Amino acid sequence: MTLPPRHVGIFGNRDKPDVRALLPRLVRWIRSEGHRATVARGLGRGTAGPPLSTLAGNVDLLLVLGGDGTMLHAARAAARTGVPVFGVNLGGLGFLTETGAESLQPALRRVFEGDFTVESRLMVEATVRSRSGRTWTAAGLNDAVIHARDRSRVVAMDVRIGRTLAGTLVADGLIVATPTGSTAYSLSAGGPIVSPLVDALLATPISPHTFAFRPLVIGAGETVTASVRPGHAPAAVTVDGQVSRPLAFDDVVTFRRSESHVQVVLLEPGMFYEVLRAKLAWAELPHGRAGTLPRLPGDLARRAEGRARGRSRSGTRATRVRAARK
Repeated sequence: MTLPPRHVGIFGNRDKPDVRALLPRLVRWIRSEGHRATVARGLGRGTAGPPLSTLAGNVDLLLVLGGDGTMLHAARAAARTGVPVFGVNLGGLGFLTETGAESLQPALRRVFEGDFTVESRLMVEATVRSRSGRTWTAAGLNDAVIHARDRSRVVAMDVRIGRTLAGTLVADGLIVATPTGSTAYSLSAGGPIVSPLVDALLATPISPHTFAFRPLVIGAGETVTASVRPGHAPAAVTVDGQVSRPLAFDDVVTFRRSESHVQVVLLEPGMFYEVLRAKLAWAELPHGRAGTLPRLPGDLARRAEGRARGRSRSGTRATRVRAARK
């Protein structure tokens, strides 16, 4: 692997028309800049390139075209080889991507000139061990989740942090997330936002049946172990929302920091909180005049004004009564 990159691998979401439209022009432009470009198998018409797993081991940079789901898919392959990934948002939110299609060429030119940083992102690993001793392991950039296979039912599991029994969790599930994944499923379930520079894991219950189980931030060197209890819905474990395995009632799932990391190319390091504000409206006032709350619509506004007038008249009558008593 060489940095600045000389050989660029391109992977993307083949189901997005924007990706297929952009690809030929992008490949021609990269080669016109004096760099090699190899497209992953099946991405473009007539492309007989290598599969993603092979591509990630033979290039200096993995350029990912799509949304956050495509980025998560590519990240797991890139982590096995250590190749840096550079995300281009052609999807919706694009929280994990670094640039959009409209600014792709200037962004890539900066990468080719070496004007970028590489940030190492922690991954979470889930290992399932059955009573027979067989194991299954998968690692993800965002999270690993235990959930009921029938999403309308709850699961019950005994949860340990290290060797300490935390208790029995009855809930829709349990998320163990990385700081990168703290703004994804874990956030929707009430977990905290954690900077990706923090070395930690998050354990976030999903709709627990008791307030005793709250989201917990633990050290990256600690483990979370869960064993699903019988008598409730059959469960499964899913990594990054993409790789899944059903669980038997005697399976034990251990979550820990993975030995692999994802190397993410950033053009503007230290912009995590700006991205929060731009894409999640974090710490923003509700839309309205600067520094003020927005006006209430219709009936709500009239009711509020009526209550305010009522309080004002009551205050006036009270003042008059006190004045008369004097």
